[in-house]
Amino acid sequence: MRTLIDNRRCKYIRTIAECHSISKAAQKLYVSQPSLSRLVKKVEEELGVSLFDRDTTPLGLTAAGEKYLDYIERFQQLDKEMQLEFAAMGAGMTSQLVIATLSLLGIYVLPKIVPNFAEHYPSVDLQIQEDTSLNVLQRVECGTADLAITNLKPDSEQLQYHLLCKDPIILAAPYNDRMRQRFPDWTGDLDHPIPADLPLLEAETLIVLRPWQNMRVAAEAVCRHYSFAPQRVIEAPSLASALSLAGSGRGITFICPSYVRCLAPSTPLIYFSLGEMEDITNILAVSRRDTANPLVSKFCACAARSLLSSVPSP
Repeated sequence: MRTLIDNRRCKYIRTIAECHSISKAAQKLYVSQPSLSRLVKKVEEELGVSLFDRDTTPLGLTAAGEKYLDYIERFQQLDKEMQLEFAAMGAGMTSQLVIATLSLLGIYVLPKIVPNFAEHYPSVDLQIQEDTSLNVLQRVECGTADLAITNLKPDSEQLQYHLLCKDPIILAAPYNDRMRQRFPDWTGDLDHPIPADLPLLEAETLIVLRPWQNMRVAAEAVCRHYSFAPQRVIEAPSLASALSLAGSGRGITFICPSYVRCLAPSTPLIYFSLGEMEDITNILAVSRRDTANPLVSKFCACAARSLLSSVPSP
């Protein structure tokens, strides 16, 4: 069977899609319109679907056409990666990528990414460094790490971030008798938290982390935004401690679904969503804007694909 994607077809089909016209695409490609029309017809016959909706003006892609363009982009990206990879192997080069990560985030996220990345880039020397939320960004900024896996956007102009996966901040509370009376139908589904009515929770003790930790920074931002002022606040040294205290009935705490899944609390908890502030936390890859390491963008693309297929959507 003849391959349904090659460089010539990729270029021609994409150009037609960009120009929204076969005649304009033919002029841009320096080919005749009839020959370009024949190529499109031949591809459509081989695929058994129509790529373009000829009843629309300007010319538009069908759903099958959108899918074909998606395959084109993936094919060309893989082709480019393959050429670069084998060129490096032929030259005896071993590339290196240094990633700084928060401990729990690394435990949860990296096993979902690294096998896929290693399969595509087997000659890359991948080094993982665990550190605090503040230090992982400092490592990237000073150049001792290429990437940081974190969950808060950097405030340095030298740094940029790439969204890898949604990981909204939520509020975890003990599912005790009081909560059972308020929410008798709660199923414990982490992916479908209940919209929070924060004034009703102000009587609860709020468990927060240390001032320099990301989840503390995010929690304070949520509290400021909603004027949420719990009557009592206590500090915990780690997310594991905070979640354990919440599970034992000592209070409520801000956390992200990725951490809950990683820590796997044994006691029942109820989870509340935080509306417009939930996107203050997400799983991000942070790099320098002037990074010269081409593996940064490759890792980010691979990570986003891997997490999209493996992490439940909130």
